Amino acid sequence: MYDIRPATQDDLDAVLALVLRLQADDAHHIGYLGETLGDIAAELAEFEPDWAACTLVATDDSGWVVGALSVEADTESGRAYLHGPFVDVPVNHPAGSRIWDQTADALYTAAEPLLDGIADRELLGHTGHRRLAAFAERHRFSAARPCGIHVLDGDGLRGLLMREASCPRTGPAREMRVLPTDPAVHEAVAVLHERCFPKTYLSGRKLVDGSRQHTVVVALDGDRVLGYASGKAEPGEFYLDFVAVEPDVRGQGVGAALVTELVWKLAEKSGARPQVAAAILAGNRSSQRLFDRLGFRLHLELVAYRANAA
Repeated sequence: MYDIRPATQDDLDAVLALVLRLQADDAHHIGYLGETLGDIAAELAEFEPDWAACTLVATDDSGWVVGALSVEADTESGRAYLHGPFVDVPVNHPAGSRIWDQTADALYTAAEPLLDGIADRELLGHTGHRRLAAFAERHRFSAARPCGIHVLDGDGLRGLLMREASCPRTGPAREMRVLPTDPAVHEAVAVLHERCFPKTYLSGRKLVDGSRQHTVVVALDGDRVLGYASGKAEPGEFYLDFVAVEPDVRGQGVGAALVTELVWKLAEKSGARPQVAAAILAGNRSSQRLFDRLGFRLHLELVAYRANAA
């Protein structure tokens, strides 16, 4: 059995190396974190008050970090997101599953003080991460619908940026712009967000107040908000996390125009990235058609697990 203890800042390099290695394997992949060293480091840097205060590590007899679990608590929504458990087990070890299970359970138990008062808890991992699925079942997490991560790169991404630079906007939107300061627009975007993405990790208020450093592009017809798209620049990619369009103007090119404008604005603000990624919930056919038309392809499939400790 490995030793479990709170992380320190001195553990950061070892944890980054551990997570980077395991993220490359579908059987260990966790969905909240990226796949490159820069993306993983950027995500950990956003933890409050800091990464070490939110993390438990498992160490072997030599003191080497072989496991980690971070807890990101959102007190406003009353939900906690578990980044992990990450457990490195020897390849083809006959007791590999038992080692993983015992270490993961011990990390989760040690994380209870970080979860104090937060009953709503969420895990996210690759659909091929069978050990995480078994962990979720042991701890009474229920599986949600899978979510596909779709990417656009190479000529497809260049084509999207060139289209924005050379083609007029289409559809009913008279204006496409970064979220203005108008309180009425903020309210309309927040309401549309809550209606289309209830109980997601980011509230409508936080989406529009700028606290999470998202870029938000809004489609306007006069004073009316027709839709919005939000995303941010990660070290290795642009990530589009939300696209929403009012029902009566769907299918008229507003969604595609929003995505195109958002990618252009992210590139303009943060410089080039090799790819764009977007998450699409299984069964969301309208979003699937939108991103298919823009040239996105399925990269990996994730599943969320939710539990209420109360």
